[in-house]
Amino acid sequence: MLYNFVLGSYSITFHECAIQLYLFTWIEITELLLLTYMAFDRYIAICKPLHYTLIITRRVCFQAVITVWTVGAFSSGVHTLATFSLSFCVKQEINHFFCEIPPLLKLSCTDTTLNEMLTLVTDVFLGIMCFVFISVSYFFILSSIAHIHSAEGKKKAASTCTSHIMVVLIFYGTLFIAYVKPQSEIFSNQDKILSVMYAVFVPLLNPLIYTLRNKDMTQSIHRLVSKITLSAM
Repeated sequence: MLYNFVLGSYSITFHECAIQLYLFTWIEITELLLLTYMAFDRYIAICKPLHYTLIITRRVCFQAVITVWTVGAFSSGVHTLATFSLSFCVKQEINHFFCEIPPLLKLSCTDTTLNEMLTLVTDVFLGIMCFVFISVSYFFILSSIAHIHSAEGKKKAASTCTSHIMVVLIFYGTLFIAYVKPQSEIFSNQDKILSVMYAVFVPLLNPLIYTLRNKDMTQSIHRLVSKITLSAM
């Protein structure tokens, strides 16, 4: 988007489009899986706090990250190959601000039923199953928080989950509406707005939510602002 804004160029080559689709889908699937793993991490931290250091070890975290990125890379490769194996019409104007599967399928002159089924299978096995896993994790988390006697303890436990819940609701909500809903013949402006939410807004929101809630980061920002204010005076 920045490249388009700065240079005023709105074209992209076939191979650049394929690379963009692969990287975007890879990161998108990886985000789904990472949010799921973070829900499991919160479940262990709140429901089994005494076993947390035994279960969530450095090795487990390393293996989880490798697995998540590998699954994302493989799934993205399958979707990219399936999409760019199609034959495209003479009109090659993508009705979108980046290369994504739904608007690219609209440009194909061949049957895209297999591609749509592949997208649906991915949505079910990765998207919906991950969302169900997160929902179950938070069911047990909320049950554990309800059994905490002190109000301060409940507030502290709940505060560790609010950031994650916010990102999950925004990311999954817009992603499900965009991919699971019946696809129309035209990629509408509403679809573009949804794409902006999970492709631009959520990645922008992630560092703001997770870092600004960190006490060390907040204190560092306050010290930096104080230094700038004093130097300006």
